[in-house]
Amino acid sequence: MENNFRELVDLYHQKKIEGMDFSQIRKELVEKNIEEDLIKDIVRAIDDRILRGEVKKKGKFKAKELRLIGWTLMIIGGIITLGTYFHWFDMKGYYFVSYGPVIAGYLLIIAARKAQRKEF
Repeated sequence: MENNFRELVDLYHQKKIEGMDFSQIRKELVEKNIEEDLIKDIVRAIDDRILRGEVKKKGKFKAKELRLIGWTLMIIGGIITLGTYFHWFDMKGYYFVSYGPVIAGYLLIIAARKAQRKEF
């Protein structure tokens, strides 16, 4: 029974990914003379798999996105600081030290590493 349940969940999970609607899945299961309680369990298991898959995808994308933003902020802050120090920009005797973007970028990179560790 357990093996049959898993096979049905695997089969209809794949069909759901390919675009089949839950109502169509229910209809096919009813046509196969499967009990209503088992149909509910199958649909719930398929839904759980789909939700877990989307959460993982979003988590991985978020870690990469944080890392990219962090490096961008660090590079921009560093260029601005070095540019004023080496007179790449005409600041008329003033220095613009942009520690804020550098520190914020570094913190975002650390947050991305922590988010990536939570995924595994």
